[in-house]
Amino acid sequence: MALKRVKGSIDRIFDKSLQDLVRGIRNHKDNEAHYVSLCVDEIKVELKQENIAVKANAVNKLIYLQMLGYDISWAAFNIIEVMSSPKFTYKRIGYLAASQCFHADTDVLMLTTNMIRKDLGSQQFFDAGIALNGLSCFITPDLARDLANDIFALMTSIRPYTRKRAVLISYKIFLCYPDALRPAFPRLKEKLEDPDPGVQSAAVNVICELARKNPKNYLSLAPVFFKLMTTSTNNWVLIKIIKLFGALTPLEPRLGKKLIEPLTNLIH
Repeated sequence: MALKRVKGSIDRIFDKSLQDLVRGIRNHKDNEAHYVSLCVDEIKVELKQENIAVKANAVNKLIYLQMLGYDISWAAFNIIEVMSSPKFTYKRIGYLAASQCFHADTDVLMLTTNMIRKDLGSQQFFDAGIALNGLSCFITPDLARDLANDIFALMTSIRPYTRKRAVLISYKIFLCYPDALRPAFPRLKEKLEDPDPGVQSAAVNVICELARKNPKNYLSLAPVFFKLMTTSTNNWVLIKIIKLFGALTPLEPRLGKKLIEPLTNLIH
């Protein structure tokens, strides 16, 4: 048994790292496809190992191959295994791979719901952060419906880092699952007055994007946005707000006269 463990450790030494893979591909430009095929065979063996570090290393190499245009969808289940690792270093690799290759038709996506919910509720806020970032790339209507409440709860997190990401992904939630907009809107509106500038600008961005589709629904927010326009020093936020008022003014002509003075001050 001890001999087997030693042999396994020695074998691991000779596993190709990502750097080895990159170097090998550069050295086999004339027969890259054949070389990559051999590497993929090695990666498939590594993915069958129980050692999560070996699996994470294999997925890391698949990420690079995917960026070169090679299909890695066959490793979707293995990617989820790495995503579910309790170690952040490996979890991050898994979520990065998922964000690059998962899509609405990925069969194993339904297996991720409880795992993502666990990460969203983690005491380690970086776990919630990478879950939100990854989910924004492969969210589906089913995931949006099942995880909406967990995500909206993070809008009240004590950490601006988490609040900002929860606000930003809410736009994807609304696109995939429109029924979530009405119950979540009061909480989103509150973020317009969040003490953190990053969270505030995220809320402005989401609401401005929503208003592009149906500005009439956001006419009641004109006083809040007017206050932001006269107090904010963030040029990006000001540009967004001015564009929003451009859509709202035809619906409420009195806004035009109200905006003359603050717009004139911004120009000067």
